[in-house]
Amino acid sequence: MVNNGPRRPARLAGPQRPAPGNRPQPRRGDDAPSTDQRSSPIAAVGEEGLVLLTAEQAAARLQLRPSWLRRKAAARVIPCRYVGKHLRFTPEDLAAIAAQYAHTPAEPGLQLRRRVP
Repeated sequence: MVNNGPRRPARLAGPQRPAPGNRPQPRRGDDAPSTDQRSSPIAAVGEEGLVLLTAEQAAARLQLRPSWLRRKAAARVIPCRYVGKHLRFTPEDLAAIAAQYAHTPAEPGLQLRRRVP
């Protein structure tokens, strides 16, 4: 007899999953989420109502390129969240990014130095 490694334990009795073709279809009604909620790219999580935006959505709100956000997030220069390997931003993250990179305008009477040729 050839030993092919440890044997798998016998399956315990419990609820059986239906066969792939016999799975019940979701009910349409008040209990089922509407298609608008399922297809929305913004996900509300838990009771806190945490809104998570993708890099593309955050870039559109900040009027930046998504590649700039991804590069800065990978370098951990801007506040962001990783859900697994997926980059996400909260509205608070966007406000912090805007505040971090905000420039105050120069005073009206302030002379800027010019290069001397």
